[in-house]
Amino acid sequence: MKFWRAGAFGALVLAGCASQQTLVPQIQQGESEGKKTVTVAPASAACSRPQCPVLAAAWSAAKPAQAVLTVGLPHQAAEVTGADFHLGGGQAVRVRSRSRAEAAALGYPATAFDVPLRLVDQIAYTPRSWVRVHTADGRSVDETLNSGEERSKAVEAMSYFVTAVESASGQVANPDSSRGGLMDRLGGGR
Repeated sequence: MKFWRAGAFGALVLAGCASQQTLVPQIQQGESEGKKTVTVAPASAACSRPQCPVLAAAWSAAKPAQAVLTVGLPHQAAEVTGADFHLGGGQAVRVRSRSRAEAAALGYPATAFDVPLRLVDQIAYTPRSWVRVHTADGRSVDETLNSGEERSKAVEAMSYFVTAVESASGQVANPDSSRGGLMDRLGGGR
């Protein structure tokens, strides 16, 4: 009986190791034209429907206070034209400035936007946030990024991204950011 349990446990461990889903966001650090670069793979907001907004980000030491934020919308034919990030109690940031950089090839409509690195930091660390993604056909999709109880994969990816950028640059992305207290993580700090 013990042998059977050990075999079943081993099979479960091997099945978990063979999974294609990553547990932590995929961060890539490199160098382009002599400048350090950081990118994070696309990650989704906290939703269960197919049209779930996806965020990815890129940074270069050539423009240290700026990031390229890619916003994608799977299962949608219309182009992404902008996004509104609602952060905390009442702050809303409209993102419309398209980047010259190409959006990540995701296989569905995605647009790259030039944003302050501070915005990515706010997306990563604001206890309650949601996003409204606008499309060329006049529609919009609203989804939660951080409910205060659940942090989406996109929020986790942005926090890993900001940490990697700070490591590469040696500077804090947003000195005003509240990052660490338990009450902030639980949504009671703001």
